[in-house]
Amino acid sequence: MAEPGAPDSETREHLLDVLAELVARGGAAPLLLPPVAPGDAAFPDRWAPTRPGVALLLRRLAWHAGLEREIEIEDRRAGAKQTERKPATSVELIEVREKLALFVLHYIGEDDVVGTLAHEIGVAYAALHRPDEADPFRKPVAPIISIDPDLDLERGSIAAVYLGLGVLAANAARQQHSVLERQSFNPLFVASVGVKLEAGHLQPEALAFLVAVQAVVRGEAEPPPGLVTAQRHDVAVWIDALRGRARELRARLGIADDARGGARPKPEPFEVGSLEDEEPARPNAFRWQTHRGGVGLIAGTLLGAGMSVALASRTVAPIALFGGALVGHVAGRRVRVPRCSACATICTTDAVVCKKCGAALRGDITSLSERLDAEEKLGSDGSK
Repeated sequence: MAEPGAPDSETREHLLDVLAELVARGGAAPLLLPPVAPGDAAFPDRWAPTRPGVALLLRRLAWHAGLEREIEIEDRRAGAKQTERKPATSVELIEVREKLALFVLHYIGEDDVVGTLAHEIGVAYAALHRPDEADPFRKPVAPIISIDPDLDLERGSIAAVYLGLGVLAANAARQQHSVLERQSFNPLFVASVGVKLEAGHLQPEALAFLVAVQAVVRGEAEPPPGLVTAQRHDVAVWIDALRGRARELRARLGIADDARGGARPKPEPFEVGSLEDEEPARPNAFRWQTHRGGVGLIAGTLLGAGMSVALASRTVAPIALFGGALVGHVAGRRVRVPRCSACATICTTDAVVCKKCGAALRGDITSLSERLDAEEKLGSDGSK
């Protein structure tokens, strides 16, 4: 059978070169295991579209991939872009340490989250196994490996296939979704609109080829379970094109003829606590005790001016103006008005949280100049 046009022969050779290098570094065992399929059998853990939920899913993917790293996520969510019909999940790996992989979370969508994250787990493995580089953590000082987009991203998506996450990665690489959208010509008419999303760092056709190569070297005649319809078709076409070339591909990848894959271990749910997003820590502020002296000054001045006009006396007018302002200012100073020291919003005398800025009101101060001293005291004894 003729080979499909994409990826082209040069790209296929490059993909096989990288895959062979990963096999040479890590052995053939991961590639010969059955690929992980989406579903409860492989993902028995709870899911929630929260930072802890994403961390738990990354932890499960790392477990499937044999990546022994703790997962840490820096939450930088800022909401979806208004121009996107269906915002896509955005999570990126930024660095790998000796015992930790650090990711940045930008957005959690209603798309193929697990497949999107599978690519990033591959990136972590690729960063740890860069070509012609010894184990970085055998050095006297364990480094922090920052992700190099030019070096690690494409190899990461290839590594996802090598690690058994190829089905997940291929599904996410090309996604078809439907969304309901109001039509501009008639605001009362809502139609279903098709939306295409892509994830990962490799063309969907390249991932289909790699998943087919894995199936052939494993001795499979059909695409692996779990592929969506379009990707299953592409993989099946490549399996037919590569039929009878299992031995050749094994030699190309450095896999012994008698090497066989076993069964994947059955995952048990991780013991975790709440998957709710943590409430962000409130900044500290204080109830700044102000008064109405300024308001009283203005009111008293206006009252004095009114009296001057009423009396129509040039002699009494200055006295009325000055006296009214003084009386108003003194009376206003007796009216106590607590304000938040962070945003100057008026609050009640017993408020514990500012209704405007959300700061935790930890006590009373009489002047803004006392705020720094109050912060230091709060930090030293933990209470106010």
